[in-house]
Amino acid sequence: MFLAAAISCTHRPLVTNVSETHYIINQNAIDSTSYKAILPYKKTHDEQMAKVVATSTDAFVKADVESTLGNLFCDAVMAETKLLLAKDSAMLDAAIFNKGGLRNSLPKGNITIGSIFELMPFENEVVLLKLSGEQFQSMCNMIVQKGGIPVGGMRMTMKDNFAKDISVQGKAFDASRDYWVVTSDYLANGGDNYIFFKNAKERRPLNVLLRDMIITYCTRITAQGKTLTPYLDGRIQVSK
Repeated sequence: MFLAAAISCTHRPLVTNVSETHYIINQNAIDSTSYKAILPYKKTHDEQMAKVVATSTDAFVKADVESTLGNLFCDAVMAETKLLLAKDSAMLDAAIFNKGGLRNSLPKGNITIGSIFELMPFENEVVLLKLSGEQFQSMCNMIVQKGGIPVGGMRMTMKDNFAKDISVQGKAFDASRDYWVVTSDYLANGGDNYIFFKNAKERRPLNVLLRDMIITYCTRITAQGKTLTPYLDGRIQVSK
C-alpha cells in the first residue's frame, strides 16, 4: 500500500483537455394517451374549484390577537355545528382553532371552492369536546401564551400571561361548570401543545370536514342573499 501511494504521488497525470456531454434524463414529455384519459376529470375538477360560493366586501386576513379571517372561521363553524346539533344546539359554548391551520386569506369579491381549499387544504374534521371549568381556563391561558388565536362564542383579555375577564356566551366564566367547545381533530388530539384536550370529559366527533363546513356555510349565506363582510369585535383584547 505504501508503494502504491508513493507511485501515485510521483506520477500525477496532467489534464490537457476537457470535454463534456449532456444526457437528457427527463424531457417531461406528456403522455398523450394518459392526458386524454384524465382530461374529463381535470375539467370537472377545475369547474368545481371555480364555483363561486360567496361574495365578500373585502378580504378576510390573518393577524395577531384577533383577525377577520379567524372570526369568520370560528363563527361559521359554530353556526353550522349548531345546525347539525339541531335541538341540542344550545349545548355549544365556544369555538377554538389554531392560526396555523388557516393557510391562506379569503379574497375580496368572489370566494370560490378553490379559495376555501387554499384556506384549509388539510383533511381536519370537526370535534366537540366537553371541558371542565379547569380545562377551559387552561385553554384560555394557552390562548394567551399563543398571543391570541381564532375563537368564537367567548371574550377575554390577555394580561400578564394569563386570561382575564373571560365570558362565554355573554355570561361570566364559571369555573365550577362544564363547557362544550368545537375544534379540529388536530387540536382535540393534543396538537399545538393542547395536551389537556386529550383528557376532555367527553369527545364527540361530528364526522364532517372543517373545509366542507365552511363551504356549506358560504353556500347557505349566499342562498339567503347575503354578502360576507369582514369584522372585528374585540373578542380578544390586550391589557397593558
